[in-house]
Amino acid sequence: MSTSSSLLSLSEQVRLVQEGKISAVALVQTQLDEINRLNPQLNSFITVDADGALEQARSIDKARENGAKLGPLAGATIGVKDSIPTKGLRTTDNSRLLENWIPQEDASTVKRLREAGAIIIGKTNLNEFGWSRPSETDLMPPPWSPWNPNRMSVGSSSGSGAATTARMAAATIGTDGGGSARLPAGAHNLYGIKPTHGLVSRLGMDHNGHSEISPLCRTALDTALMLEAMAGYEPEDDMSWPGKVPAYATNIKADISGWRIGIPRTFVNSAPNEPEVVEAFESFLRKLESLGCELIEFDLRGMAEARSANFLVLNSEAYQRHQKSLQLHWNLYGPITRVYLLQGAFLSANDVLNASEVGRAFRNYFSEILTSFNLKAIATPTSPFATAERSRRPGEHSRGINACYTSPFNISGHPSISLPAGFGDAGIPVGSMLTGGLHDDLTLLQLAHAYDQTSNWNSLVPAI
Repeated sequence: MSTSSSLLSLSEQVRLVQEGKISAVALVQTQLDEINRLNPQLNSFITVDADGALEQARSIDKARENGAKLGPLAGATIGVKDSIPTKGLRTTDNSRLLENWIPQEDASTVKRLREAGAIIIGKTNLNEFGWSRPSETDLMPPPWSPWNPNRMSVGSSSGSGAATTARMAAATIGTDGGGSARLPAGAHNLYGIKPTHGLVSRLGMDHNGHSEISPLCRTALDTALMLEAMAGYEPEDDMSWPGKVPAYATNIKADISGWRIGIPRTFVNSAPNEPEVVEAFESFLRKLESLGCELIEFDLRGMAEARSANFLVLNSEAYQRHQKSLQLHWNLYGPITRVYLLQGAFLSANDVLNASEVGRAFRNYFSEILTSFNLKAIATPTSPFATAERSRRPGEHSRGINACYTSPFNISGHPSISLPAGFGDAGIPVGSMLTGGLHDDLTLLQLAHAYDQTSNWNSLVPAI
């Protein structure tokens, strides 16, 4: 990688643009150069909007020259998962069914990012409709990991994770219905937060009660800046939270000494964790202790049941959205996607209602656990597996074993953040995860920032 502005964090890039020390045009061109250099090998982007990004950058530079106040993300280049609609920019969901779809409107999140000054540089790769295993038969072949280009990128937001860590964009956004943003964050040395359910509106997308639009960033501060710009109440969205969005970035600094962090040791030990995952997790815990946190071991039940319930509901919703299209356009769907979607056809209304009840019970139970033990958060690995290939073994992937730590908190709605924690034998990063109370996303960001300030994860760059 060249020593250039692309190596700077999002917050640093924004500061330099606002101070006039670098032009937004120069910054965008640097990122475009990295995309042109790396994307043919990594397949991180499906569509790159070079002309649109440069036009947005010129508008920002002109506004600064005229003395106008710039937004909190002015000049930051953002990649958007290609399942999230972008006005005037092709949105394919990596499917031949949508190969030529150009939305008329931005999704709410994209609109908010633009209003904050972010520059949408392109659309990032994913599994077809974010609901299958990646396949060479998809519209765009699967992304590869910048950390080891012989290994695949993990998660349905795989292109977003790869694009951010390879410095092709300052940050990206993905979606997380069972871990699809936190898993690639963990596998790409990134910070990725699944916000509290309803904090970031899905208006302009499908109606999904468990999947959250999530930022993937290189630092905790970048994550706070992104989340603050993305969040906000949308009256037309019945799932949108009407509360005031906290000033995450302004309040991210906190003294975390004495904060109690729960360790569900029995559950963690029961998972099929690979050795490098265990090593990274224990190192993560020691780091929290060195920052003054008090680690409390406790028994956490219901995780497996919540995981199964989450995927049962997701299966049902996915099939409901696609059932008519599957009948009309069967051959346009990839073969793996057809299998995954058809799972929902065999579920009854009773199955879905029971799963939803499990989710409600787990949400209440987990909230009570945090309160009764006076915990700021709990800590777990992000995934039990250290590579995409291992996590995608068909028998385990279909049962969500790779998402055993992440998916329970999709159905419960609790905020959860993956942080960098180590590297595996294949040279692929390994993440650890913090999960906290409903609408207490700020505490997770404060913990992540304290951890980030005494770590050097952002200085590590893939040698590609």
